Amino acid sequence: MQKVILQPSGNKDAREHYENTVQTPVPFLVLSEYVTAEDLELIHSLYPDGFVPTWGVTPGKNDVNVNKWERIQVGDVTLFSANGHVFGSGVVTHKLHNKELAAALWDYDKEGQTWEYVYFLDEINAHQIPYSQFNQIVGYADNYIIQGFSVLNEERSDRILTALDLKSEVYLPEITEEEYKEEILQFNIDDDLDVQHSGKRRKEQSFLRRQLFQNKRVGVCGICGKQYPVDLLVAAHIKKRSKCSNEERLDHKNIIMPMCKFGCDDLYEKAYIVVRDGKVVRNTKKTFTPDLLDKVNQVEGIECSFWNDSTKHYFEWHFQQ
Repeated sequence: MQKVILQPSGNKDAREHYENTVQTPVPFLVLSEYVTAEDLELIHSLYPDGFVPTWGVTPGKNDVNVNKWERIQVGDVTLFSANGHVFGSGVVTHKLHNKELAAALWDYDKEGQTWEYVYFLDEINAHQIPYSQFNQIVGYADNYIIQGFSVLNEERSDRILTALDLKSEVYLPEITEEEYKEEILQFNIDDDLDVQHSGKRRKEQSFLRRQLFQNKRVGVCGICGKQYPVDLLVAAHIKKRSKCSNEERLDHKNIIMPMCKFGCDDLYEKAYIVVRDGKVVRNTKKTFTPDLLDKVNQVEGIECSFWNDSTKHYFEWHFQQ
């Protein structure tokens, strides 16, 4: 699950770091002098515009911050706070330990440490959330003041991310095949999972979206073939999820495809369109208004790149309904 990182930023160093490397993202060329080729390739794929919001923490006394930093994962949300309120947030995209990079970006503090436990951010947003509201949501005492770098546990993180609508649809934590399998097998096949277990499905949804979109900002709709930001695409089941066996749900490489929120998802979900022999076609068993027909005509005949020997039986099931 996505977690919340608390990052007090009221002192002089933190204010300058926020202004210089978050509000003003670090050019890719600067990073390229210090990071490995492997990290550089990943960062380049995440930031095609070449500018990377960057933050870091020091090891702290007796390395107190190191274990906290190690708990950070892709999709976690950093809350920056100062002067009695949370003033900004950003979603973690990647992290690395790099003392040389940190020294180049931020120099050293008066204890001789630098902010070498680095993490990169995206989806930077400004806020004006008073501590009183934050404390009420998280369950802290009214007079609690955010102090020190920390990572909230999953329960408290979920409260704040849900209440403030801060969950990323692009950057998702890594979920293993085994975790996904456990998530699937714990459900009864006949349950109405979309409603009854919506909370428990987050891990499954995160896994499927990550499989499809690989934490990239942009993806392609499997029906219309148009390219959109991934928060405008859904990880849609080719065969209705509630009708899938556990074995079919575990076939994640073939049972899902991206569909856009501009009509393709609904048209397919409600079976106004189907895929036959690899092409999107109108479902002649349905009734169409002239306006709906115009919409369907825009996608009819398009070749579906997700139709193949491994997926065609799922498309055939959809057509037969």
